[in-house]
Amino acid sequence: MTITAREASKLFNSNKLAALADGDYSYVEKVAEEFLNQEIGKVAVCDVYEHTYKRLSQEYRSEYYFKNTIAHRRLLGRHSLNTATMLSEFRVGKSKADCVILNGKSTCYEIKSEYDTLNRLEEQLNDYLKLFDEVYVVCSPKNLENVLKNTDKRVGVLELTPKNYFSERRAATPRVDPIDIDVLIKSLRKEEYIELARRNTGEIPSVPNSKLVSFCKSALKTVEPEQIATSFIEVLKEKRFNDGKLLNALPSSLINAAISYQFSNLQIEALKGIFGACKESKCISHTSEESSLNL
Repeated sequence: MTITAREASKLFNSNKLAALADGDYSYVEKVAEEFLNQEIGKVAVCDVYEHTYKRLSQEYRSEYYFKNTIAHRRLLGRHSLNTATMLSEFRVGKSKADCVILNGKSTCYEIKSEYDTLNRLEEQLNDYLKLFDEVYVVCSPKNLENVLKNTDKRVGVLELTPKNYFSERRAATPRVDPIDIDVLIKSLRKEEYIELARRNTGEIPSVPNSKLVSFCKSALKTVEPEQIATSFIEVLKEKRFNDGKLLNALPSSLINAAISYQFSNLQIEALKGIFGACKESKCISHTSEESSLNL
C-alpha cells in the first residue's frame, strides 16, 4: 500500500509535528513505509523528513513548501536571525499575509502555488500595499502569466522555478504613501500598538480600554510617516522574534515549522531532542514503546 504525495505532505503539518513531539511516531512510520518504501527501524526520523521533502519538491509543492523556501532563501539566505524576523499568516485588513520578513524594511510575500486560485488576489494586494514597504507575489510557473497581467505594477513577482529557485519576474516598487494607520492598528496586538504609541509619543496611554484604540490611532496620525514605518518594524521584531535555538535544532525542511507553528515548551524541547540527536548521529535507536523507528 502506498500514499500520495499530498498525503505525505501532512508530515509537515503542525498537528503531526505536535504528535511526534508527544511521542507518537505512527505517521512518520507510515510515510517511511508507504511513501518512501523504507523498512521501519532502518531509517532516521530526520531522514524521513528530508527525503520526503525532496520528493515533494518535485511532486507536490504546497504552500508549506513555498513558505519554507522563502524562509530558507530569503530570511536565512539574505539575512540572519539577529537582524531579521519572519512572520507567518500576518493579518492585514481582511487578508492574511502568507509571509512577512522584517529587517530594515517590511516585505510581504503572498503565495500562489499551482493549487491556489487568484480569486482574492487583487483584494489581498490592496490590503498589503497599505502597510508594507514592498509586496511580492510568489507563484508557480502555472500562475505566472496571469499574475503578471492582473496585478498592480507596484507588486513584485517571484516565480518558484521547477528547479526550486526564485526568479524575479518583476521588481517590487517601494511604498511611497504613508502607512494606513487604521490598517496598522488592526494588524497589531494590543501590547504592540500600545508600545508603538509609547515609542512615538513618549507616554504610555492612560485611557479606558474602550478608548484605547482610538487614542492610539489619533496619537500615531500625528507622527512622521517614516518614523511610524521604522518603529512598526522594530516593535514587531521585538515582540514576535523567531526562536533561533529551535530553528537551528530542526532540519532545513522544517524551518517554516519552527517559524509558523505554536508548540508548548515541552514539545519544543522534545523536537530539539529528536532532531538534534538526528544531526549528531544518523542512526540512534528509538526504544520507546510507541515506535520502533530509529532516530
